[in-house]
Amino acid sequence: MSLRRRAALAATILGLLLWSGCGDVFRPVASPIPQNPGDPQPSKEAVVINNNNGGTGTAQRINSAGDTVTAVNPVGKGPVHGAWLAGGVQIYTANQADDTVSVFTVVTTAGDDTTTVVLPPGAAPGFVLGTTGVTTYVANSGLSSISAIDNGLNVVTRVVPVGRNPSSIAANADASKIYVANRTDGTVSVVQTRDFSIKTTLPVGSSPAWAVSSTDGNVVYVVNQGSGTVSVIDTTTDIVVGTVPVGTSPTFALFDKSLKRLYVTNRGSNSVTILKADVTPPVVLANVPVGSAPVSVTALADGSRAYVANSGSNTVSVINALNNTILRTITVGNAPVSIVSTPDASKVIVANRDSNTISDIRTSDDTVVATIPSSSPRPVWVTLQP
Repeated sequence: MSLRRRAALAATILGLLLWSGCGDVFRPVASPIPQNPGDPQPSKEAVVINNNNGGTGTAQRINSAGDTVTAVNPVGKGPVHGAWLAGGVQIYTANQADDTVSVFTVVTTAGDDTTTVVLPPGAAPGFVLGTTGVTTYVANSGLSSISAIDNGLNVVTRVVPVGRNPSSIAANADASKIYVANRTDGTVSVVQTRDFSIKTTLPVGSSPAWAVSSTDGNVVYVVNQGSGTVSVIDTTTDIVVGTVPVGTSPTFALFDKSLKRLYVTNRGSNSVTILKADVTPPVVLANVPVGSAPVSVTALADGSRAYVANSGSNTVSVINALNNTILRTITVGNAPVSIVSTPDASKVIVANRDSNTISDIRTSDDTVVATIPSSSPRPVWVTLQP
């Protein structure tokens, strides 16, 4: 082809391209670059312990996001408390009526993996403490002792005498020591877990009903129901470093790791005492009037509110954490006795003992969005997967 003919052909092609492009908008085509979507975040499971009036109980697993029952595990007779192991895969329940502890995992089908750990006769277990270590601890209220369960073998390896009628157990940060509140004799037994020896026995107030650790494990707070006080134990020195008056007949306390506060429910005075707990001893910030016979409290992870289960008035009181006043009151089932909140602060779950229901509260508008029948009568404890 001659040079002239090549030039003419090139001009023709260029003209066609320019004509075909008139009026069009240039749209670049981009090939997407695959991104790592990250690990999926499964919904946390709430487990509700149903006492069944001392009969064979159940542990009811509820999807906290979908408000649905995912599984039901049979446990022992008369369960009253449950606790997760670190990692949130296994849960242990204290079965008071048949002196056993039930163990199951939440990654398997309901009922096909429940293991029974037999405690000494007459143990009447009332509280379970799971730790970051290899041992779970059980308060044997009937025998004035604690049982140590090997988490791998699911057998009792030690039984340690403590004070009379142990009601609750807390631990320091590395679980090298546990603190057992002994209701009848008004003491706390400090047990060294490396050899299960009693390091010391500390006098506290009358009828200690509950013990809870600070997030860092440096302090254990003991709620003294009989004397209306909270005893403050330094876990480094194992000395009671303060005693703080609260309301009448306190029975439960929650440590709020977001605001570094301690919320104490005062059943006898229908109030919640809020303590500033980033100082030692803690300082009372407010005594907030709530509903009748408050017995449990939870705080939202975003630090905005606390929710109080009022067992006598069938309500949940919502406390504004900014000014420690009541925002609103929510009607739930009969005798709400245990309450938890989800890590994303979107839901609050309430166990209503006498109506055999579980209330699911949406925190964006404080509305009960689901009322779930309990899998057996008398739901008495609810705990959320860590």
